[in-house]
Amino acid sequence: MATKKEIKKHLEIALKEIGEIKPWFDKDVSAWVFEHRAYPVEYAGESKEEVIENYPKYLYEFIQHRLDHRLHPLMEKKTKGRGGKRPGAGRPKGTKKAPTKVVRLPTDIANWVEKPSSYSQVRQWIAKGR
Repeated sequence: MATKKEIKKHLEIALKEIGEIKPWFDKDVSAWVFEHRAYPVEYAGESKEEVIENYPKYLYEFIQHRLDHRLHPLMEKKTKGRGGKRPGAGRPKGTKKAPTKVVRLPTDIANWVEKPSSYSQVRQWIAKGR
């Protein structure tokens, strides 16, 4: 169990990292909100002053839970930050693939068309029809 002195020390460090608490008005929830990316603590209130006053209290509770190891493992999980396009991902440049198209057919016709041997017959019929 963490002592109050230890929690206050960690709270001071956290507040230095956060800097000035500047709430913003969130129209979706019709309230003043403040959160910081370094800590998964969010507070919403009716006024800026309320948020500025109460955010450290919620941060204090979070730090207390963290020091007592009462947080869910996903709260502290570090991600590798590999979202989005990465170098080397996807199809190599210069490779060509035949263009395709999705078509809905009756199952008996679709089963016949799925056979690779039918491709040449279909292409011949198309050529004759033009």
